Amino acid sequence: MLKPNIIPDKEPVLYVGIVLPEDRFTNIDIEVPDSPLYKLISGESEEKRLQKGDRLEFVINHGAISLVINEQQSIESATWRIEPVDSKYIVANKTGLKVKGVITGRGFHWVKNIDVYLPGAIEISVIDSNLVVANELPIEQYLMCVTTSEMGAECPPAFVESQTIIARSWMLANIEMKHANIGLDVCNDDCCQRYQGTTFLSDEAIRGALNTYGKVLLCDDKICDTRYFKSCGGITESFENVFGDEPISYLKSVVDAPGQFQHEALPLDSEDSVRKWIEDTPESYCSTHVVPESELIKYLGNVDVEGEYFRWNFRYTQKEITALLNLKMDIDAAAILAIRPVKRGYSGRLIKVQVDYRHIDGQQESVIMEDQYVIRQTFHELFLYSSAFVIDIEKGIEDIPEAFILKGAGWGHGVGYCQIGALGMSLKGFTAEDIVYHYYPGSKLKKIY
Repeated sequence: MLKPNIIPDKEPVLYVGIVLPEDRFTNIDIEVPDSPLYKLISGESEEKRLQKGDRLEFVINHGAISLVINEQQSIESATWRIEPVDSKYIVANKTGLKVKGVITGRGFHWVKNIDVYLPGAIEISVIDSNLVVANELPIEQYLMCVTTSEMGAECPPAFVESQTIIARSWMLANIEMKHANIGLDVCNDDCCQRYQGTTFLSDEAIRGALNTYGKVLLCDDKICDTRYFKSCGGITESFENVFGDEPISYLKSVVDAPGQFQHEALPLDSEDSVRKWIEDTPESYCSTHVVPESELIKYLGNVDVEGEYFRWNFRYTQKEITALLNLKMDIDAAAILAIRPVKRGYSGRLIKVQVDYRHIDGQQESVIMEDQYVIRQTFHELFLYSSAFVIDIEKGIEDIPEAFILKGAGWGHGVGYCQIGALGMSLKGFTAEDIVYHYYPGSKLKKIY
């Protein structure tokens, strides 16, 4: 496993979680490709050569893992490992072991199950009575797969290279270590970085990894914690306003536009200015002026859906918003009276909100929400696109609104690299270096291995 604050001098190997305990899988199907050759290793170190086309079904059975090969042979072991016979193998589109029905988009509105092709080795174990599947592979193979898992294969080379650099930097900075307790460097999904193996791998993504091999962003002799997201809505957010820690110099709020850009709403230091900004369509790099939403879908990753990424809105009737907030906040409201912004970040993202409501006993009460993640969880059945929104009210009877309309900007937490903005910059002819320096001011690009 990777260690935090260590700058490697050779290419590391990663352990990537493909199926996690929270997925609650008790069985998983894997298919063996025609090439390369693979061998199966049990927890007792017994080896078996697999044949091309073999179909493997792993099922939890009284704490052990039963393996059925081609619906015929059944054997048991506490753990299993499948690895290439030769450590040198070709990585291309849809090469590697095929793992069926993997969850992607855990907890988000785009959640689905997909089949993925994984290079390298696979380890299958049991944690908390659920299967865990980990993919062991060199980081550069992982990175070329991340790029076309995060965004589509149609993206220009400058975007692909910049995305690869920041994915490498984030991974090697290794600050969050969200899954270290179960022996994983990272998982395959949005909580870390999207990784769907070679399923959508393109020649451009392979070149992007080769052209930037070993390159990371550094600041103060440390690898930068290069956070990223889908769309900033025109302005990125500062690290401390989202993640609640001390400010980080290279993760400060940046207007996602050329240096000479001006807008009457800037800076976003009042509710009026935030409203002007969100109700307009400023010509930022991630705006529809640069990347029309009718064209955006061809650049998005296969997990993403066609939609409104730069500006969006939701309308909730009184009945809908009351039911939603009762479910999310456990407040026993009879009616929601107001949603009041209390504190915003530099990008207009809400980091503190007050909800006024009438309790079922008739009393008027209020509750405060802090943290953009909690706000996004609360104001959507699954997860709101971003916390950069203003609220319109449709008047109802007396003091009870008929409906609430959330008008919003951007997708994601807003800190660091705006993927659609980087796409816009690459379409405008900026280089990968231009792009990463724009989103991480004060950082320096360096080849470390």
